[in-house]
Amino acid sequence: MPPSRQIPLTFPEAPLNFADMAITSANRAICAAVRNVDRWPYHAFCLIGPKGSGVTTLARAWADEREATFFDAVNVTELELAELETITENDLVIDDVDNLKTAETLLLLLSGVKRHQKSILLTAHTAPANWTFQSPDLNSRLQAAPLAQLPAPDEELMRARLRRAFSRSVLKLPKTVEDYLVTRVGLDYSQIENVAEILAGASGDRPLTIPLAREILGDETG
Repeated sequence: MPPSRQIPLTFPEAPLNFADMAITSANRAICAAVRNVDRWPYHAFCLIGPKGSGVTTLARAWADEREATFFDAVNVTELELAELETITENDLVIDDVDNLKTAETLLLLLSGVKRHQKSILLTAHTAPANWTFQSPDLNSRLQAAPLAQLPAPDEELMRARLRRAFSRSVLKLPKTVEDYLVTRVGLDYSQIENVAEILAGASGDRPLTIPLAREILGDETG
């Protein structure tokens, strides 16, 4: 796929809440399971999915709904012991948990959340068994936590994700081009942002059409 020829203009975007999110048959069951904290069998829930699948978006929506504190794993490792204790006084999200370096940080958070009778949502791109910092103690605790993986999107969700990606730029996405991109990209989360960025960067002042999209993306099939 050819690189973009200019830097696309993008707008800042507020995190989605559940009312704004596209919830379809592909992700409805997982969204319901994550939101229904009272039915969690453990005080932690592990949500995993490949990059671009929307785990962070779902986690931010959960944090918004629960008034929970949201941390990226890299940031939480910079906290002192007393700070780790303090943040477990509220519901908590730790995003990209597989970026942690040691099991100790997560063990302290799990213990603190349990002690304060709160809930913690953990997101990652890989299952807990594959986290490089695992320890026997941490593994035994996480085995009690529900584990859910975001499935592949359906067409409805792909269309919603495409429209949202284009909404961050000045480039309008006509319905005809949306139809073409859904066919070209398929049900693949990983290509959405890249395709939107390339089209927004290379289209210039030209309105987006199917022939233009094909030209920019180097698609000679049509």
